[in-house]
Amino acid sequence: MTREPNPSSEPTPWAPPSPRELPALREHLSNYLRSVPAHLLTAELLRRGRGTLRPAAADPDDGAALLLEDERQRLSRARLYYVTSDITKLVRHAARNLKDTWDIQPEDLPALTGFMLFAEPIAEYLREDDGTPVRIVAVSWGQTKLMSDQHGGLWLTFWSVTNFAGIISLARALGVPASEAERQARIQHAELTWDNEIYLPWGLTQAAVPEPRDFDVRIVDPTTLAAAKTTIDWLRVVHAGWIFCQPNTFTDVAEQPLRRTMRRRAEQAGLAPSTVRVVSVSQKTRPRAAKPAEPSGRSVGVRFPVAPFLRRQPYGPERSLRRWTLVAGHWRGPADAPVHIGNKVNLVDTPSTKRSD
Repeated sequence: MTREPNPSSEPTPWAPPSPRELPALREHLSNYLRSVPAHLLTAELLRRGRGTLRPAAADPDDGAALLLEDERQRLSRARLYYVTSDITKLVRHAARNLKDTWDIQPEDLPALTGFMLFAEPIAEYLREDDGTPVRIVAVSWGQTKLMSDQHGGLWLTFWSVTNFAGIISLARALGVPASEAERQARIQHAELTWDNEIYLPWGLTQAAVPEPRDFDVRIVDPTTLAAAKTTIDWLRVVHAGWIFCQPNTFTDVAEQPLRRTMRRRAEQAGLAPSTVRVVSVSQKTRPRAAKPAEPSGRSVGVRFPVAPFLRRQPYGPERSLRRWTLVAGHWRGPADAPVHIGNKVNLVDTPSTKRSD
């Protein structure tokens, strides 16, 4: 059960980097996963029984080494995605109604291995031990060497904003000078913190979550969804984010060129020199004829989405396969006007027979 937050406890501010800074953030995270502080922290969490997925290694130190190196391999090969604030709002709205019939296949992903940063938090919860709000702002995904199955699956790692203020405050309470406390906090922690993880087998059609007592057997049963109950909601948001990366009338996915210095640094560090794919509001507004019922000369001071919905779209041989697709959406209002996101995004399995204006 989650404790009530302290009155003075505030969510850690999220000041997202710019898309151009995302490669450096990925590099820092990758380096941090090989650091002594990361190993000590992960081993201690394993001793306490934390986390959703735990390696079969009996020794927490060995388990920590396996987890960290497995994640570092995913980050090193990841294609980088940056989801802007406006699109994050749309993604969160769409995810609320996304059904738990995942049936995710490799071709449904924007990349087989990726790291996606959101300009706004996609989830928030209260930490059980002290009630501190935690904000989830990124996800990495890819294959894992910790599970073996002929059908395969996907490992997802969720990242939260590191609470530097809390870390520094704890050090100050132990008598560490302010400047030294901040210096040590920046050395011993990265900008983002590994929060939780999920393993999702390819083609899984049910999202039933095993009880906590079953956690220890998940590592030897890669055909079963391995997730905490809270992270299922996070998975919905990520799934919606992947769908929004598909070609549609709402979003643009533009490549942010990688600077030459960052490309050299990535290659020297053994990282894939990925450009950053920025998922943003489409600025391609097509002229639309006014409806007869609308008074002429009406001005719109904001830009807003109209009637977006997610649909299980047929594709493949004889259109016998299905995948989630964002369809029938468009933007209204001037291209340079402030974006206003309403409270409704529809999700349907089949095209509606009724017309809704």
